[in-house]
Amino acid sequence: MKFEIQQEEFQKALDMVVNVVPTKTPMPILTSVLMEVEGDRLTLSATNLENSIITGTSQLAVKSPGKVAVPAGKLVPFVRSLRPGKVSVSLKGQDIQVVGGKTRLTEKTMKADEYPALKPLAEKKGFVVDGQILVDMINDTNYAVSRDETRPALMGILWEIRPDSLSLVATDAHRLALSTRAMDWDAPDQKDLIVRTSGLRHLPRIVAAMEADEEGKRPVTVFMSNNQLSFRSGETILHVQILEGPFPDYHAVIPSDNDKHLTIDKGAFIQAIRRVSITADRMSSQIRLGIEAGRMELSARGTDGSQSEDEIEAAYDGEAMEIGFNYTYLQDILKNIRTDSVVLSLKDSQSAALIKPVSESGDETGVLCLLMPLRLAGD
Repeated sequence: MKFEIQQEEFQKALDMVVNVVPTKTPMPILTSVLMEVEGDRLTLSATNLENSIITGTSQLAVKSPGKVAVPAGKLVPFVRSLRPGKVSVSLKGQDIQVVGGKTRLTEKTMKADEYPALKPLAEKKGFVVDGQILVDMINDTNYAVSRDETRPALMGILWEIRPDSLSLVATDAHRLALSTRAMDWDAPDQKDLIVRTSGLRHLPRIVAAMEADEEGKRPVTVFMSNNQLSFRSGETILHVQILEGPFPDYHAVIPSDNDKHLTIDKGAFIQAIRRVSITADRMSSQIRLGIEAGRMELSARGTDGSQSEDEIEAAYDGEAMEIGFNYTYLQDILKNIRTDSVVLSLKDSQSAALIKPVSESGDETGVLCLLMPLRLAGD
């Protein structure tokens, strides 16, 4: 194997795949990037057996074809460190040599035939969607995914695929995030999948690297199989593992009778939470919200007797009430809402709260967040 490629092009391809390379694994071959030159194309692949990324480029001069697994730990930082310009890559016996100018790396390789085979795409089963929509929906929900390994289904995001819509749902039993969009696509009649979140988090970077079309969109083709959901974006393919269910019936926990609604400036809310949380109890992370006409009072008390208070304006004309939340969960929700204002819908101090973004036009954004309250002292 021998080829020449510009440093920028080589680095871009390596950076696309390296993030799925595991740093610790009982299978040393997985710490490598699979590099294959065939025809006029270089293909790079990486996998951790749960998620895989394949990318390629034809912007190179091929001297001879070949296939080899190269340890990523030294190859990738070396290529990043090279000056712009031509890079020569050649396989000499069991060693690979990478040369840029007067700089040279010689590294032992691993056997390409030991690298796990990556499943090809089912080309006839794909359907196309604007990649930025998928990125927004993943960002709307992935912060609420559980880290509890005893409940593996909650470590994924539920995809409810319908002929005219897509809904993504994540929950850790303390909070829930739902994002729904109308879709004009050639999707199957109905399909529910629990998709591994660690894999989906690669999609924003892959979509961002893709050039937009004439309409400013970045089309992504989605492919479904029994055990993985795959995305093709330009030259890059991402395979993400599907998890076994069942996923909880989230519809059953979304309240329909929260009749107290207040509208708040998101930025002011986040800053007030940041200030009062300084004295919040480290175990419960509780802050107290006191709501009455035209305002919200925030307060927190520590076990050492310290306390803090703050007040912000709120559009509210209902009866006064108090409710407590874990401030970290509340901040996570607010930080992942893209509008300047939010609506907080409440029933009482013991019932789940709903938080929705408020668009400038007042239209529904399709995003809904649920947060369970904390019992207030004395209740």
